[in-house]
Amino acid sequence: MAERILLVKIDKASGGPQHLSFSEPIGICYISSYLKERGIESRVLHLTKDTVKDDLANQVRMYCPTVIGFSVRNFNFNSTCECIATIRNEFPDIMIYLGGECITWQNAIELAKKANADFVVVSDGEEAVFAFLSGQQPENIPGIAYRTSGGEFIRSTIPPQRIDPSTLPMMNREGLPMKDYSSEGFPGKKYATMHVQRGCRYKCTFCHTASRYDLPASRTHKQIMEEVEHLSIHHQIEALAIWDEDFFSDFDRVKQLTMALIDRGSPVQWHTYMKLTDLKNKKLRKLLPLLRESGYVRAVIGLESFIPKTLRYYHKAGGPNIEERLKHLSDQGITVTPSYIIGEPHETEKDIAYGLDHLLRLKDRGIQMDLPYITFITPFPGTPLYDQYSREGLILDQNWDHYDGENIIVKSLCPPDRLIELRDEFYRNFYGDN
Repeated sequence: MAERILLVKIDKASGGPQHLSFSEPIGICYISSYLKERGIESRVLHLTKDTVKDDLANQVRMYCPTVIGFSVRNFNFNSTCECIATIRNEFPDIMIYLGGECITWQNAIELAKKANADFVVVSDGEEAVFAFLSGQQPENIPGIAYRTSGGEFIRSTIPPQRIDPSTLPMMNREGLPMKDYSSEGFPGKKYATMHVQRGCRYKCTFCHTASRYDLPASRTHKQIMEEVEHLSIHHQIEALAIWDEDFFSDFDRVKQLTMALIDRGSPVQWHTYMKLTDLKNKKLRKLLPLLRESGYVRAVIGLESFIPKTLRYYHKAGGPNIEERLKHLSDQGITVTPSYIIGEPHETEKDIAYGLDHLLRLKDRGIQMDLPYITFITPFPGTPLYDQYSREGLILDQNWDHYDGENIIVKSLCPPDRLIELRDEFYRNFYGDN
């Protein structure tokens, strides 16, 4: 019997303090296109927590998959496990697997057991899922943990291997609710997202990416433009987010993409992540006027902290010239969306109040800002920060449902109630809502 795979992600609703967008489940969209290119039928299903149980069961009955793959992160792991339990009761013969950034080489067996999955994939999933579905011996498939015929869970003999994104087909969006996707950064506009690079030059202690990849690898600017054209023609997209962690690491690719968008006469507005250190690059600063001409309207920048000791813990760059660097963007009409983390264990109430006030005052110094988001430090399992906080007994909450940046997870010198008050005060002051 030919395999038929249903790929599922359970997401949070959009909006909230972090201004979450609602957009394509990028990871499983790539896996779907990879499998389809190799003759395996697949469908992508994107659900939200409030409707997942009924919607998923109905889709399984209609589609009759032989395999269901779930994309998991910390915040949706428990709800995914509940769905798997329901599926097992009604459809005991369906094979189930998990993939996603919360799965590491260290915890893969533990999570496979908790979820009652048949196998789990660590890191890039395209080749591993195809190999498993094609009947390859699981012990020889890189980066998976699986259930043996005796019911034991073991890891394969080969650690995870990365995939060059330029070798992958364009992600498959067929059947997704594209008209429902939205972002507060582009109100009223038809919106889509892309992720065209894997890896990062930096080793931030709170991030999974640093441990998965050595250096960034990307799709070509021609591939990126083909996808922009596809989104414009087939989905009438007016706004686009490219969510690469280190988008500006390859300046030549960025310049080629910028010029291609200008030559196309693209009406698409777009934004990306940007590193503060990217603005040290004189070539990038000279490119900013052209970036803006291409439709680039916003840089989402992880400032994370104005406390030097905290930045050292995070392995993040700061320094005295932050306003000067950000001003390069504002001078070209490019908005800054800053992210800022509070609640690191050594931070006092005074430290946090100082940092948030500094962030707020950037507006008074000529920095064009919108949609700032303040998060509580969250040590995701598998990151160096999680290991450190675990050793030091600083983790207060082990419930992964709360690992979303909106809940207090670690002990801090600042009391939890006051942390929440400081965050909320910042938002009231920024938006003028008293």
